[in-house]
Amino acid sequence: MSEEKFSVEAFEKKYVARLKDRSLDWNVLKFQEEIDPKYKRAQMRYIGRGATANNDSNVIAAEHFTLSTMVLPAGCEGPLHLHDDVEEVFFILKGSVTALIQEEGKEEVHEIVLNERDCISSPPGVYRGIRNDSDEEALMLVMLGAVKPNLPTYPKGSALEELRIQRAKEREAIINGK
Repeated sequence: MSEEKFSVEAFEKKYVARLKDRSLDWNVLKFQEEIDPKYKRAQMRYIGRGATANNDSNVIAAEHFTLSTMVLPAGCEGPLHLHDDVEEVFFILKGSVTALIQEEGKEEVHEIVLNERDCISSPPGVYRGIRNDSDEEALMLVMLGAVKPNLPTYPKGSALEELRIQRAKEREAIINGK
């Protein structure tokens, strides 16, 4: 039995994602922005599709987690959402943001200020969000601990939760290639 010769070129093509080959996706979360303009932000995917399951052939195939960066314009907010199946990590690369944490079934939203190179990990079952209170754009890394995380949920009765229910069917069609 002959072993296939290692090719650094093939390895690089499969396992390296370069900034020059990425573009900011301002549309991936546009459904949130349509509910409220403060939710406008952009994602740049590197490993896997993330929870949105957008068809992006330019990513490294995920085996255990997803990784992307997110641009947070001044004054924007990533709404409270809950992943029931996966932890989510926010690592601040540039700027300062406020992490929002809420226990399921509780009213109080806790705020935790995060500065450059600070990190927060939210376990499954905890609502989490992010807000840029500054006058400057912030940049963060987002990692989800699964190849294809379940679509997140939003607080019951919110406009985003109603929209999520509608979009869940669309997401399954994308994942199944229909």
